[in-house]
Amino acid sequence: MEKEPFVNSTVLLFDTKLHVRKQTRSILNIIGFWKIEECESVSDVRLALKSRRYDLAIFAVLDRDDGVSALVNDLRRFRCGDDPFLPVILSSWDARLGLVRTIIDAGADDFLAHPFSTTDLSERINALVTNRKPFIVTEEYFGPDRRTAEARGNDAGSVMVPNALLARVEGKPELGPNPDFIEASLSQLRRVKIRNIARRIWAIADVLYKAYGDPSLPDWIERELLQILKSGRKFNEIIPPREIMQLGSLCDTVIQTANRLRVEKVRETDLELLEQSALALRVASQLGGDSTDAAAEISSALAAIRDKHNDLIKSVIG
Repeated sequence: MEKEPFVNSTVLLFDTKLHVRKQTRSILNIIGFWKIEECESVSDVRLALKSRRYDLAIFAVLDRDDGVSALVNDLRRFRCGDDPFLPVILSSWDARLGLVRTIIDAGADDFLAHPFSTTDLSERINALVTNRKPFIVTEEYFGPDRRTAEARGNDAGSVMVPNALLARVEGKPELGPNPDFIEASLSQLRRVKIRNIARRIWAIADVLYKAYGDPSLPDWIERELLQILKSGRKFNEIIPPREIMQLGSLCDTVIQTANRLRVEKVRETDLELLEQSALALRVASQLGGDSTDAAAEISSALAAIRDKHNDLIKSVIG
């Protein structure tokens, strides 16, 4: 990519070490960036994000507790600045796995280990323009979907989000963080989160059902049931009001069954009900609350269930 497209792009650069910050700035100049704002503290970065928008952020990380990972997490969750999808590259002299994992989990787009070359940074930046990863959201994570394109396949579990750098390079503001695009992306991501939480609930319930008869089950079933209850509460918090009657009813069935299993003797039929209730919740969540489609999908998915599940199916298909 030629350097001219970056002339008008704005970069927010943070590094506590002045000489390293200047080196990074020089590399950015070579690549073609000239509108660069430097910060020497995390508090300065927060103030800068509060006052204006940028097309790209490059932050240096010293350790897990230096505030940068928390900053990126706040940025992604709309608690800092007004663009939760700002392209972010983090860099560090420490490439140990633990720190890198913390950096990745914060929701940054990419990571670069020092010392890096002009080519290294240029390749990362060009990838943000030409091949930025879509975003995904779960109970714990909000950021780029790090699966490969092949792994993602036709999975609807990730969302293409506003890209300030792409919008600037191509001169197409509609591709950037305008209010309508941000709102539409957040709406899609809420649907993804609903789907992912439902999938997690079902995965745990399925493991418990298949583990019936395992002598070790009493040692860990309580932990897994508590996770189902935690996820169930989060699910009910984020479903749209128009879906409370349908999805909320399904989730309540899962929660009630999990609570009963915590205080009563564990029976296989109860674990089966938990798993099938969670399956119905997962299917309905994947279908986005469309009752017509849910009728066919859930009827197929639960074809082998006994009559005791009829009320559960009716709560989905009406």
